[in-house]
Amino acid sequence: MILEVSKSNSESEMNKLSEDSGIVKENEKLAIYKDSTGKEHRFSSICTHLGCSVVWNDLEKSFDCPCHGSRFSGLSGNVINGPANAPLENKNNDD
Repeated sequence: MILEVSKSNSESEMNKLSEDSGIVKENEKLAIYKDSTGKEHRFSSICTHLGCSVVWNDLEKSFDCPCHGSRFSGLSGNVINGPANAPLENKNNDD
């Protein structure tokens, strides 16, 4: 169950993103998680199962797909629960 959905198109909202939190920028198709050290981890917001847009689950610290229930780690983009078999595409500039 998703308790909190965070989606943003605003750069000012991104600047306010607190540590250990995530957000989805729909206009850029980005899912961004800021870890406890302040580093941002960027992934495609498109679920690798059937292409729906993921949402941020603040309780579980994961990106969740509302279409079929796949869940992805905010830190790595790896699959936590299927039906997706592949991680979210990495969009970090340093990788």
